Amino acid sequence: MGKKFDRSLLPDPLTFYEVEGLTLKGPGPWKTTRCVFHGGSDSMRIKASSGAFKCMACEVHGGDVLAYAMQAHQWDFAEAAEKLGAMVDDGTECTRPAVKRTLSASAALKLLQREAMVVAMTGLSIQGVLPDAACRKRLLDAVRVIENIMQEHAA
Repeated sequence: MGKKFDRSLLPDPLTFYEVEGLTLKGPGPWKTTRCVFHGGSDSMRIKASSGAFKCMACEVHGGDVLAYAMQAHQWDFAEAAEKLGAMVDDGTECTRPAVKRTLSASAALKLLQREAMVVAMTGLSIQGVLPDAACRKRLLDAVRVIENIMQEHAA
């Protein structure tokens, strides 16, 4: 089946950035956090309602969580939309056959990292899936462990 992008399926911005390991601070519609792009502390501003972001130091910016995911993870549009759960079957036949390939260890780790993020964002954004704060913390900790493994592997 063919797929199309559905913006309404993007994850809640606050949940998304929490899963990304960012701590959003401050009152009002714009929150402050560290910038993962240049390593600055408290230089990134994120709009809670839309997920728009801008670093006041390095000036990296984007209009939503999709743009952030594309830049932070070097994903193209289709990959980011798929990983964030915003691609849906449109009922048409896919014109190109799927290519089956074996993943390298590095690619497999990246895939696991992305899938863990999708699971975490889904679990955190759906009411009642995680019954208490302990379960929420365990899920976030698991995503962070995978992120740490990725960082160690990349070094």
